[in-house]
Amino acid sequence: MSAATPAHGTPAHGTRGHDRRPVRGLDQLDQDEFQRRRPSLQALAYQRVGSAEEAEDIISEAWLRWTTARDVQNVENHGAFLATVVSHLCADYWKSAHTRRVSYVGTLVPEENLAPATTAEEPLQTVERTDELRRGVAWLLELLGPAERAVLVLRLAFEYSYREIAAVLGISEVYCRKLYGRAHDRLAEGRPRFTAARVEQTELTQRLLAASRAGELRPLETLLAAGLAS
Repeated sequence: MSAATPAHGTPAHGTRGHDRRPVRGLDQLDQDEFQRRRPSLQALAYQRVGSAEEAEDIISEAWLRWTTARDVQNVENHGAFLATVVSHLCADYWKSAHTRRVSYVGTLVPEENLAPATTAEEPLQTVERTDELRRGVAWLLELLGPAERAVLVLRLAFEYSYREIAAVLGISEVYCRKLYGRAHDRLAEGRPRFTAARVEQTELTQRLLAASRAGELRPLETLLAAGLAS
C-alpha cells in the first residue's frame, strides 16, 4: 500500500498528499532528526491503528507535515511535536474508517437486532435481518481465516479490548493487533480464500444473534476460540 519513507528527504510516491512540495529546505540535521525518531513514531502509529500498512502511510504523511512545517526550527521538543502529529493523523484515520467500520459491524450484527420485536411487522423484518447477517457471516468465512475472523468479530462487533481478546483466544495482544490489521487488509482486498461450510455458517450466525440479542457472549467466545485450536 505504501513505500518506506526515503532516507534523504523525498517523500514516497503513491502516499497521501504526495503532490505537495516543501516550503522550506530541510537541512541534514532536520532529516536525521526525523529518521532517528521514525521507529518510535511507526510503533506509535501501529499501536493506534493496528495495521502496518496504514501505519506506514501515516508516517509518510507525518514526513510531509515535517517537511512543510514553517516553524519546525522553533520547536523545542521535536519528539513531542512529531508524536502529536502522528496521533492526530491516527485520529483522522479512524474518522475516515468510520464508514468502513459501520459497514462491517452493520453486516455482522445489525443494530436493529439488539431490540426485541414489538409490532406485527417486525417478525418479518427480523427474518430479513437474520438473512442479511447470514450473508455477512458467509462473507467473513470466505475472506478470513479463523484467527482473523475471531479478532475482527470481537473487536468490531462487540468492542472487546485487545487484552480481552487475547485472554479469550489464548494468544498475545501483539498478535491480536497483527490479526486485526490483517483482517482489515483482507476485507479491503475482497478476494475469497475459503469455502464457507453451511454448518459453520449456521452455527456462527446463531452465536452472533444470541450474543447481540441476549448478551450470550460466552458461547460465541468458545466457538471462536475453538476455531483457532482446530
